[in-house]
Amino acid sequence: MNLLKKGILALLTIGIVTSCDDDTLTTDPTGLSEITLSSFEATSGPDENGLEDGTYITVKPLAIGVNSYTIDFGDGSTPVTIAEPGGTAAKASHDYPNEIEEVTYTITVTAKSSEGLADVSLSKNITVTHTVVPTINTVPASPSLRDANVFAFFSDGFDYDGGILSWEHGDDASGGTVVSVGGNDVVQLSRLGMSAGVLSVNTTETANAFVEDVAATHIHFDVHSDFAEGIDVLKVTLVNEGDSESYEIDGLVLTDGEWTSFDFDLASDFSASVDAIDQIVFELGTGGTANDHATISVDNVYLYKDPTNMILNGDFDDGQEMWKFSTFTDGTTSPFGSSSDGSDLDYEGNDTGGKTSGAKWSSSQSGGEFRSSGSRYAYQELLLTPDTNYILEYQYAIKDDSGDDPIGGRRVVGVVMGGYYVDGADAVSDLSSNNLGYHEGFVAEGKFSDTPGDIGTIVQIPFTSNGSGEVSIMFYAVTPKDAYMDNVKVFVAP
Repeated sequence: MNLLKKGILALLTIGIVTSCDDDTLTTDPTGLSEITLSSFEATSGPDENGLEDGTYITVKPLAIGVNSYTIDFGDGSTPVTIAEPGGTAAKASHDYPNEIEEVTYTITVTAKSSEGLADVSLSKNITVTHTVVPTINTVPASPSLRDANVFAFFSDGFDYDGGILSWEHGDDASGGTVVSVGGNDVVQLSRLGMSAGVLSVNTTETANAFVEDVAATHIHFDVHSDFAEGIDVLKVTLVNEGDSESYEIDGLVLTDGEWTSFDFDLASDFSASVDAIDQIVFELGTGGTANDHATISVDNVYLYKDPTNMILNGDFDDGQEMWKFSTFTDGTTSPFGSSSDGSDLDYEGNDTGGKTSGAKWSSSQSGGEFRSSGSRYAYQELLLTPDTNYILEYQYAIKDDSGDDPIGGRRVVGVVMGGYYVDGADAVSDLSSNNLGYHEGFVAEGKFSDTPGDIGTIVQIPFTSNGSGEVSIMFYAVTPKDAYMDNVKVFVAP
């Protein structure tokens, strides 16, 4: 707030009346022997700039036999003297400091007379509660990372086709004050000069942030500060309360009135390698300055990983995780139905002696001839070595029960696509024109448990990665009866 706001604004009106017919004290003695100071009001309201944050207090005394008042607002500021105007109650206003959210002050009003009457004082406690009024009107650039590589704590999502798509993976953070700026949420953390601002999340193990053994490697956050009412240097601490561990990074220099983006390696940039997070703490950094209510705005707080050259959750032990499109026009992002009727082989190829988890498609979830808004397509992105020979391997099984087969027969389809897709509808439309590898499996011998060795049919699709190495894998079924899949892998061709 500017100096005019933080000063004492005295409303001064002086009335000198000489008629003895007036009800107010005149220059002639009236016979009063003492001042009567009945009371005073102390109320909050908007300041002269129209800002109402709870700290702008106006005092209105009520007394007779008075020429002036001295008002001590109780916060160490210089007391104000105001004159009693003829016929209208005097008043004085003061804007209290914003650094602390709630403070009780003792206001003392002293009534004075120029007629030789003794001063009379009255004190009252008033609790001033400061509400931080959002002033930010900008938002940071939306993240450009691929959906499958982000684990978000606080972020609306990423830009796509003129809109925002939510992240697939994440855990909503709580804490601070959420403010909407043009439809985008940011979180404000205040009074960092006196205490820390905390975002709390469910305990997230960085080594298993996405699925088991799929680690986040970095953390990102965007910070905005207007130095006149914020801070200029930031300290961030990642806290793991369960193990009483914390990981600090200090001396982060902010830019006045602009968003500043930060990206840090979880293994090397903090005071120790980060194992787990349940709190993200923002506070004034070493050597920094906090002004006014010391507020910062924070957005796009997320963990992320580099793109991978390996299939993730290829054994489907984590259900649908890592297999979803970000969006699907006129369709569903659900990739398949989970199943306990998978192959007897585990992901390493060992016989478990019983069924494992797998993916499943029913007739209502089929594509091809049976395609509908309920059709399901499994999808995963890879970043491979460009122009290199690879093999996509998986196992499948199809029930052999009687049913109305589609044209060409019931089948499970595996596809290697060149490039990435956000909308599943685009990928389905591109099936015939952008395939690096393709296989239709027609063997229908029943569930995995009905096939020799309980392992279904093993498929290997050879393909050559494109020049960018950006490759995606897609699966779907076309069948009137249930179809199953398990143990999806991609590896360099021997």
